[in-house]
Amino acid sequence: MFSGVFLLLINFPSYGVGNFEVLQTNTTFDQSGLIHLFGELRNTSDRPQQGIAIFANFYDESGKNIGNGSGIVPVRSLNMGDISPFEIILLDTEQSKNVSNYSLNITSKAGLVKAENLIITSSKSRPDIFGYYYVNGRISNKGNDTATNVLAIASFYDKDGKIIGLSSAIAEPTNMTSLSTSSFTVVMDDKVQTSKIKNYYLTIDSDQYVS
Repeated sequence: MFSGVFLLLINFPSYGVGNFEVLQTNTTFDQSGLIHLFGELRNTSDRPQQGIAIFANFYDESGKNIGNGSGIVPVRSLNMGDISPFEIILLDTEQSKNVSNYSLNITSKAGLVKAENLIITSSKSRPDIFGYYYVNGRISNKGNDTATNVLAIASFYDKDGKIIGLSSAIAEPTNMTSLSTSSFTVVMDDKVQTSKIKNYYLTIDSDQYVS
């Protein structure tokens, strides 16, 4: 198993942590005042990586550790060169407003290459009157095998290209036989951020295939 750690200022440019490159990070606050650390992670190793977990320690301006959080990369096995978003939340409203920097620790283990046999055939997005943001679409399984536990993952971006949200949803049906189709609806429910969404990116993952 690989484990890497890196200390940096919030919203620092891309940097490497062992088998990975963190392409960007961004922080937002939700309606409850909790800080969310979003980012994008690229697998720069020579093997797929699976079970990728990211751990963050948060610090104030003086360097004092004021809390920690963790997140699991939603793409279950990340192919070489592929990218997945991630999210970590500090579950402390009082300390969230004091965060100045953080350290990341990333763990993973070698996985299996997934063929890119899940094709997004259509997608559209819309906000609703209640402040939620929806992404609907359809998927086709071009592989010869059944794709099980199909998951749609959406990352959301503001006008400057900064990641401001992450959400996922199980496809219906969740198991897709060869050449079958499925649909999905991903909901972004952070009303503080939905009005800032200018773009989104979709990844479809399953036990066997990826988009």
